[in-house]
Amino acid sequence: MSEPLITALLISLAGMGLVLGAILLLWGVIALLVALSGQRDRPQAVPTESFTDDTEMELKQQAAAAAVAAALTREAQPGEPHEFPLPPTALVSAWQAVMRSNIFNKRGSVR
Repeated sequence: MSEPLITALLISLAGMGLVLGAILLLWGVIALLVALSGQRDRPQAVPTESFTDDTEMELKQQAAAAAVAAALTREAQPGEPHEFPLPPTALVSAWQAVMRSNIFNKRGSVR
């Protein structure tokens, strides 16, 4: 191999080695930070409340009322929802209009 090619390969190898070394160094720093602060930052389990029969019945009544309201609203709306209609197609696209106006400007008035 020629000398410039070997030099280019050595420079590429050194660059890749530096990038890999930097990644490994950052990985080590992050692992160290996690190890130092891992136990204190974890959230504690929140105790769940047990519902009484009255609270549970009230929640069921609210859910039923919401379901009835949603059904009535849906019934009052006409048909299925639809997408916005597409605008009517232009006879000439914007690109064609610009190109034609450029031609008219170059040639001058036809009449």
